[in-house]
Amino acid sequence: MKNSFASFRQLDHHDRVPVRIYPNREPDDYPAHWHMKYEIILPVEESYTALVDEKTYEILPGDIFLIPPGMIHEIFAPEKGMRYIVMADQDVVYAAEGLMEVQHFFYPCVHLRAGIDTEILDASSDYIWKAIREGEGSAPLRHTAVCSWLTLFLIAVGRGLLEMHGGSGSGDSPHDLNSTMLDIYAYITEHCTEKLTLETVAAYSGYSKYHFSRIFKEHTGISFYDFYLGRRMDLCRQILSDATVPITEVASRCGFSSIATFNRVFKQYEGLTPTQYRKMKQTHRA
Repeated sequence: MKNSFASFRQLDHHDRVPVRIYPNREPDDYPAHWHMKYEIILPVEESYTALVDEKTYEILPGDIFLIPPGMIHEIFAPEKGMRYIVMADQDVVYAAEGLMEVQHFFYPCVHLRAGIDTEILDASSDYIWKAIREGEGSAPLRHTAVCSWLTLFLIAVGRGLLEMHGGSGSGDSPHDLNSTMLDIYAYITEHCTEKLTLETVAAYSGYSKYHFSRIFKEHTGISFYDFYLGRRMDLCRQILSDATVPITEVASRCGFSSIATFNRVFKQYEGLTPTQYRKMKQTHRA
């Protein structure tokens, strides 16, 4: 999960609608950029190409491609063709209990390929297309409906990825391991403002420190510390979005002992200071 953002153009959208849906036929390419939204690409006609984390993906009609917040990416369009692009605020994830605990599986991106990832596509694609159809309509409460369908889509994808990672060779059954890991994710998220250590969480899990460290990395693809810091940064961004909360209080709520430490860690992770991040969010909502 690379966050070297300072030299890249940031492309958040200037409205308060939590989910925006764009039918797109433009042949324009998008140079390296990032934003704090989930971006979902669904080609209908012709393929679409994306470069994420130095890897190139060819997205074909029937595929679904998800880029999580904060990932630098480039997009290359064909001369003709049709695709839908869905942009969703992180608040959609924050609002769904338990979804934050599995969002790390979305990094650096998710490419669901037609004819290959059929199990996850069968479970999830209907939801995203219902969100798109609802968004194209004019029915009352359509924005609420779009968010609901999109949340179900993210849950289905997260559940599928969780099952996929649960089959790692830890010796536990996938079902038991998934249940244990979800409990651990929830525990870390709930206590992310505290000074958690690998030893503390391993003891909570019932595994030895070394066994816990191994299965955690196998199951999530990242270390315990990276997961722990990521959950704390999620909370920081969430509270910073409320302009009425002073920066010093944000630091205190998120478990930082000093404003200097908060500024240093946040900028190292996000590429912006907390004050710069808040001003950016306020500008985009103006």
